[in-house]
Amino acid sequence: MSQGCACGTERAIILSVSLSRDELPCGRCGAGIPVEGLKGPRDVIHLLRRWVDQAYAIEMLWLSSGEYEDWAKGEIDSAKSKVNQMGRQVAQKLTPTVPTWLYSAPHAGARQAVDKYLDHCPACHDPTDKTGLIAKYGLGCAKCRVAGSAE
Repeated sequence: MSQGCACGTERAIILSVSLSRDELPCGRCGAGIPVEGLKGPRDVIHLLRRWVDQAYAIEMLWLSSGEYEDWAKGEIDSAKSKVNQMGRQVAQKLTPTVPTWLYSAPHAGARQAVDKYLDHCPACHDPTDKTGLIAKYGLGCAKCRVAGSAE
């Protein structure tokens, strides 16, 4: 685990899958925020933990390069996938407590075209705006709570 985010009340949670299920990146500084320490309405925190478990499992399935690799890649990249729908729901419900965004980035060999720079929201297709976060999460759709690269 990293040293952790020191942004305090200024932090922004990024729902992004990594090789760790224990922390999520801060959109302001890029450091890790421990999942176990996140506070919010009980049902939203439960949904967040479900998202973390499912997103991590799908990412590991994709990385395993087995017979489910194409399916997993589609789930990761598609705005309509269940895991991405759940991620947007978590971000929308957790944002009143702490600003939260679902990270959208192209994966190697993405099945569909994905903006390298998130110029349009993958969910509603509206143009994105600056989020005020670090460049990796610098463009986003506040309505859908999706953020992606501005660099």
